Amino acid sequence: MLYYVIDAFTETKFGGNPAGVVIHENLNENFMQKFAAEVRFSETAFIKKIDYLNFEIRFFTPTSEVDLCGHATIASFKALLDSGIINDNNRYFMKTLAGTLPVYVNDSFIMMEQAEPRLGKTFKDYQTLSKIFKVNNNDIGDMKYNLVPQAASTGFWDIMLPIKSQDALYALNPDFKELAKYSSINDVGGVHAFTLDTKEGVALCRNFCPLFGIDEEAATGTSNGALTYYLFKNGIINNFDCDYIFLQGHSMGRPSNIITKLINKNNPRIMVGGKAVILTKGELI
Repeated sequence: MLYYVIDAFTETKFGGNPAGVVIHENLNENFMQKFAAEVRFSETAFIKKIDYLNFEIRFFTPTSEVDLCGHATIASFKALLDSGIINDNNRYFMKTLAGTLPVYVNDSFIMMEQAEPRLGKTFKDYQTLSKIFKVNNNDIGDMKYNLVPQAASTGFWDIMLPIKSQDALYALNPDFKELAKYSSINDVGGVHAFTLDTKEGVALCRNFCPLFGIDEEAATGTSNGALTYYLFKNGIINNFDCDYIFLQGHSMGRPSNIITKLINKNNPRIMVGGKAVILTKGELI
């Protein structure tokens, strides 16, 4: 069995978000969960080849399995490309708990189509949110647009939390125990905080998911896919078939660039992608 450590959404080692990747033939779920807990990456992907175009991929945090993970998908197809199992410049399909989704590999740049985009309930309990994140009520929202916190998903539910300024975003200091409780009560994985107060990219982001054993992540593909749809539905972005750049990980010293794209005007879907760098690889014994 091949094992990789790969930094996703970056072109630089020790940037982006690291993921473990295991290419196997028939591991059981118990081993997968124990292995993910042992290596303690935010997500570890386990890949089983179905045929030359189709792969089953399961994603585990240190504490549980999740339906879909963007950065671990990017890492997975980087590992498949490096191992010679797939070829560059082709389309593949991955079977996940979020459905069977297409992945495009072009000149080592990896783009995945997300699951059906959806918006959920809005959250107007600003006092609760401000207490959890230790932020002033007035810092929640946007200086220009009428944005409110709202659940969104392209395969994994998060609360999109608009913050008015970069300073306020970087000052967030969540009570992770309370955030985990709040996430569980509201049937979401965590909170994707963002600000449009940036001269680079569409938004600066921070992602918190303590319910699944991840206090903060440096790059989250599914969350930025959901944010793309949230911004589209709020009329902030509206161009199809062009790249949008989201910046994340700066607060952790692991800068990440996540590329998203709106496709299919008649039935909008979101694509998410980026590059990846192999840090190490070897064999599991």
